[in-house]
Amino acid sequence: MGASASVLSLPTAATIPGAAPPPPGRAAAAASGETSEEDSEDNSEEDDDENSGRSRPAKRAPARKRAGLRLLFWARNVVTKSDSAKEAERSKAQTAASPLEVENLAEIIEDFKMVLVVRNDLKMGKGKIAAQCSHATLGLFKKLQQRAPKSLRRWERCGQVKVVVKIESEEDMLVLQGRAKSLNLPTHITIDAGRTQIAPNSRTVMAIMGPADMVDDVTGGLKLL
Repeated sequence: MGASASVLSLPTAATIPGAAPPPPGRAAAAASGETSEEDSEDNSEEDDDENSGRSRPAKRAPARKRAGLRLLFWARNVVTKSDSAKEAERSKAQTAASPLEVENLAEIIEDFKMVLVVRNDLKMGKGKIAAQCSHATLGLFKKLQQRAPKSLRRWERCGQVKVVVKIESEEDMLVLQGRAKSLNLPTHITIDAGRTQIAPNSRTVMAIMGPADMVDDVTGGLKLL
């Protein structure tokens, strides 16, 4: 006697009154027993929503809000940095354009001179000292050409008087520069790259220029090199 198999048929959506027919894609997937990628994505999102205890709209809204806040923060930073850079450029331009106070003295005082203060503790050779004095002079020239051209011309009419003196330490040189600044006298300190005789970033020579009496108040106590 042969075995017989019975098949239990379930009602489909088409046979149930009032039931909406399934989408064509899902109907095909259901018929083949496979799960579409769209179904997998939907299920995974629903699982995440259930595990987090939040609905899908509540999850997406904070993300959009955070993106907006990040954009606003970035925009404000860009504007702030841009404004700061512009302000720094304006301040630098104004400083470069404003004349030094020694410029007014050039109209009433004739006796101008330059003093070069050399660090004796570095034990530089004669050629090195000459090169560093030249750098200090050129550095001061550039400053005077931009902000005190009358003072530079006055010094040239005086015969370009230059005096070279010595100092025993970097600290003493910086104190001397502070004294010159308190009298509104222009200075320039040369900083060496350290490729030959001395250590890198060494302050070697300070140049100072102005009315002879005022310069002597700063460097008058130093000995000639």
